[in-house]
Amino acid sequence: MSSVLETIRSDVKNWWWYLIIGIIFIIGGITIFARPLDGYVGLSVLFSVVILSSGFGQIFFSLSNSSILKGWGWILVSGILDVAIGTYLLMYPVVTMATLPYFVGFWLVFRSFYLMGASFDLKDLNAGGWGWLLFGGIVVLVLGFLVIYYPAAGAVGIVAVSGSAFIVGGFLNIYLGFQLKNLKMDVSQIQSAIGKYKHA
Repeated sequence: MSSVLETIRSDVKNWWWYLIIGIIFIIGGITIFARPLDGYVGLSVLFSVVILSSGFGQIFFSLSNSSILKGWGWILVSGILDVAIGTYLLMYPVVTMATLPYFVGFWLVFRSFYLMGASFDLKDLNAGGWGWLLFGGIVVLVLGFLVIYYPAAGAVGIVAVSGSAFIVGGFLNIYLGFQLKNLKMDVSQIQSAIGKYKHA
């Protein structure tokens, strides 16, 4: 029991990765809205940098939590996919401008499934608030389909939807991070209670 709890405590220390990723997402979304005229051009570069950062964070988090999270493999796959897409878009910026709506749309759809999967992980760990994360994942899913099915909406439409999705996704990642932090606190309390019981 003690070794299991210690493993959980160690793994959940990485909750701040989601906080960092969330902040990057929010800054990216605000930047897109703050500069709408060159938002479409900036979005291609910003999108690449954001998902690269997200990818590396997810890879680190998934590997360090493989012993506790059932869906750690999906987090790892999501991280690898983010790194691959981000690298590709940075290497081929011209292709990016031509196909950006589809890259953004499909990435948002995949991200939504990742968020919904994370919500069920929280549910399995008896962490509160998993329903909000599930709802947020559904919102991101809808935004992703809007980008895919209406690519001809133009720069303004893509920028608006992408900026909104980045901000929503950012807050969801921050929320997930704090839920993991609270989980660590709960485990610490359980371990403390076990210690008192042993010495009773």
